[in-house]
Amino acid sequence: MSQVYDVIIIGAGPSGLAAARSLLKKGVTHILLVEREKEAGGVPRHCRHPTFGIQTFLRPMNGHVWANKILSKVAGSCEIRTSTTVTSIKAGGEIEISSDNGIETLKAKRVIIATGVRETPRHPRLVSGLRPQGVLTAGALQQFIYLRKLKPGIRPVIVGSELVSFSAIWTLRNAGIKALALIDEHSRPLAFRPSVLYAKLLGVDVYLGSHITSINGKDRVESVEFRDADGKSNQIACDSIIFTGRFTGEYTLIRNSHLAFEPESGRPLFDQFGQCSDPAFFVVGNMTHPADMGDQCYQEGLRVGLNVADSLAASTAKSFSVPVVHDDLFKITAPNMISLSTPANKTTLNVRVTRYFKGEIIVKHGNDIIYKGKHRCLPERRILLKDIDISGITNKDEIIVTTR
Repeated sequence: MSQVYDVIIIGAGPSGLAAARSLLKKGVTHILLVEREKEAGGVPRHCRHPTFGIQTFLRPMNGHVWANKILSKVAGSCEIRTSTTVTSIKAGGEIEISSDNGIETLKAKRVIIATGVRETPRHPRLVSGLRPQGVLTAGALQQFIYLRKLKPGIRPVIVGSELVSFSAIWTLRNAGIKALALIDEHSRPLAFRPSVLYAKLLGVDVYLGSHITSINGKDRVESVEFRDADGKSNQIACDSIIFTGRFTGEYTLIRNSHLAFEPESGRPLFDQFGQCSDPAFFVVGNMTHPADMGDQCYQEGLRVGLNVADSLAASTAKSFSVPVVHDDLFKITAPNMISLSTPANKTTLNVRVTRYFKGEIIVKHGNDIIYKGKHRCLPERRILLKDIDISGITNKDEIIVTTR
């Protein structure tokens, strides 16, 4: 096995596999994909709901089928190392990995980081109680049912109202388990409203605007207590609780590296091409904007793969970069900096909000408005600000995202 590559991709999920596909199409063949799980394909290979494939193959398919299909586009054309963990990244495209072969140091002209996201578990949500068995995330639920063929419980309660929350109902149903209830603190679902109807049609009670106050049980979950939208205390007897959503990027490598990142989150600083503060490193996928759907990440991976291929062929670097800042309504912008070259072109920002908003979003530099559009926004929903004109930006500017 080689120690030096043209491109190393950390993470063989949708965005990493897509980047590899674009690189291969551009004639870059000395590629290594590094995946910490036993199989490539990422989270979709744990999924059995037909919400994948529309953008990629123009037809819906189950997650594991889609994962195998996108893997087949690159398998055999580039090296893939599974059950391999990247332990550190260093300046100039150097990485350290750990596997059954021990510790190795690898080098590449470019490194693409596509480490994805993880859900927020119980304790960061400040839910009180002991630590009984039966408390898990939606990702763990999928692995229990689809990979291990086990049932983590038979009377579960789901926490959250994102798309993944309702997909957990589907996952449970496929295992012959009926969810008792879905509880979320938001007064309206973070997924599309028909999702609530879907839950109710399957006999799942939905409690919006409700706050969990305690998880009861010593060795095993016995019940959950919560305060509903009317302030009334409720208790549901159950044997498992599934926390879903509130995705956050997998930033461990970034925080321990030389790359510039946002101190409060650990999210790397990156431009519209996916390039980081060290030009040898690029980032892509849900680790940059938790959390888009699999097909959306795949399309982004295709674009970033092309950008990386272009950077390998380019003889000059971008001329300068400016930061993207936002007001308190917004949780993130992706990218969080914009690089300018000559001639400059238009770009798109992918943003998230912290609360419901309906109105006009504005992007400006100085007093010049370079984008405005009306949007209806909910937390955790993808919001795209398209065709932002960056031609008049100078190296003394900053790009501001705000509302009016």
